[in-house]
Amino acid sequence: MWGILNTGILLAGIAGATSNSNNTVNNSKLQTWWHDSGEITRSPVQPSSVRQSHLYSIQVSNSVDQTYYDSFAYQTIPRNGQGNILIPNDLTSTTTASDGITIEAAIGMTMSWTSFLYSADVWVKVHRLDGFGIESDTFVIRPTTLNLTTSVAGGDLFIQVPYSERGSKFSVEFNDNLFDFRDGCSNPTCSYVQDTSASGPYYVDEYDDSMPLMGVEPLDSLLIFASPFEDESLIPNETSDDVLVVPEGRISGLNTTEARIVIFKPGVYYATATDYLNLSSTVDWLYFAPGSYVKGAVEFHTNSALIQATGHGVLSGEQYVYQADPTYGFQNHNVDASPLRMWKGTVPNGQKTTWVVNGPTVNSPPFNSMDFYGDTSAFSVACTDYKQVGGYFGQTDGMQAYPGSVFQDIFYHTNDDTIKLYHSDVTVSNVVVQKGSTAPIIQFGWAARNISDIRVSDINIIHSRWNSNGSNPGIIGSNNLYDPSTASTSATNTSTADTYSSASNIVFSNIRSEGISGPLMRIYALENLHNITVSNVWVEEFGSCDGYENIGISESFMPAMTDGNGNNITVEGFIIEDFMVGDKKVTLDTASTVGNLYWNPDFDVTIQ
Repeated sequence: MWGILNTGILLAGIAGATSNSNNTVNNSKLQTWWHDSGEITRSPVQPSSVRQSHLYSIQVSNSVDQTYYDSFAYQTIPRNGQGNILIPNDLTSTTTASDGITIEAAIGMTMSWTSFLYSADVWVKVHRLDGFGIESDTFVIRPTTLNLTTSVAGGDLFIQVPYSERGSKFSVEFNDNLFDFRDGCSNPTCSYVQDTSASGPYYVDEYDDSMPLMGVEPLDSLLIFASPFEDESLIPNETSDDVLVVPEGRISGLNTTEARIVIFKPGVYYATATDYLNLSSTVDWLYFAPGSYVKGAVEFHTNSALIQATGHGVLSGEQYVYQADPTYGFQNHNVDASPLRMWKGTVPNGQKTTWVVNGPTVNSPPFNSMDFYGDTSAFSVACTDYKQVGGYFGQTDGMQAYPGSVFQDIFYHTNDDTIKLYHSDVTVSNVVVQKGSTAPIIQFGWAARNISDIRVSDINIIHSRWNSNGSNPGIIGSNNLYDPSTASTSATNTSTADTYSSASNIVFSNIRSEGISGPLMRIYALENLHNITVSNVWVEEFGSCDGYENIGISESFMPAMTDGNGNNITVEGFIIEDFMVGDKKVTLDTASTVGNLYWNPDFDVTIQ
């Protein structure tokens, strides 16, 4: 266990490590940044500090001058060192109620990441602070299809990252730093088991054959986010009359400002565990400069037709308890509507509104990452180069894709529905996913919907794990009807459909799932399905655990559904093509044996 350490002292004591010299760069080829207030600790960091990686030191060089510059390695940990508490800042207010975290805190999981801007090819240097000498056969980069050029010298790893106008997001993983997630039992109330901490939950002396392997992940993840330089139109002029430049430190006055644009320059800002960025009605643009680290959650109140959140800084929910509710003293409150979202707002009735999001990294959301209210039928999101890390808590969903939204070049670490398809005319592409234990990667269920014209493509799942059928596993899912009054679903109830609604003209294509995966799909069709195509999917291998419903956790199914009067839904033109499991293609003859696919025989399903 490591306590609070000054990073300069720590790094100076490790041979070959980067010193805390703030040796950064900002030119037309490369921009990196640093925080002198970095803390290496398992406890909550000081309000004006940033949690720094205990294991990784990162430097970046462009291909022109070949000088390596420091790039701050951030870190996030489950529960942010606070424990499972109910009351903000009261570490004694512990509870046994579930917050979605199972064994992650007990085994000491962490997630480190670094971000930089580039306009030409770069080399990223990874140094292990524990003295581990990296060799050519001790690491893997995911997604593995990136095929990045690497070299090893002096025990450090060098990764060439070619420039791309869409940036690059990948995980660097080491063979000595992997954890095997084993299922404790088939009951949905059970969890993974661990043999790391005898005082922690779900401890076992040793693993046995009744505890199947359900996932393998880095104990200490390392993510690299290389982003193209920001378009000038997305950078506000800080000298304009309608701009508020927020002073570094405690955030205040955003609810009363008359400014339209709020800028966070490089530095550390915090709202505390009992406050948030409750913006005045004049504010329609937040800019997080590269190197800014803002602890808080955002709520817009503007009537503007264009809302913006840009810049490559960090918005972190680390100070909040799980499901922190402003109407409940920011305490943990197990309800849906009122707890904080990292992004929240209300859309004026009848107004077409667009929210442009480009660049930010969201860390440690305490609940759903984003929800807007009001007239969302006229609300769309244009989201690019977005990152979410530290999604250890339950219900840390991905962003909502409202009608007409476009999402591209995303990294998601989530522990609930990741790609949320509840509206029409949506495009999602180039998404890298590291998935926790709850809900499918792609979700269009929970309620009967009329949706159409949806395209989801180029999804790279680098890790996923589910410990029971009760966690709604799968790559593509339409879960059964959700009852907010009981916060539950009735997974075995097949009479909850609406035969007057339909989901149509939807394409899921170019999806890869590395490692152990859940099923291709779990679809409780709550509406009629027309012209659904699942194309070019590769699953490396399925998990082997049986679930409490007496079906394998890797089995796909699409059962017959009816409405409350017994009327059947219809499924027409449902196509699965080029579906591979390992090196085997799934055909009609091998649908069940290789693809683990089952569906109601009355449905029009084609495998080709």
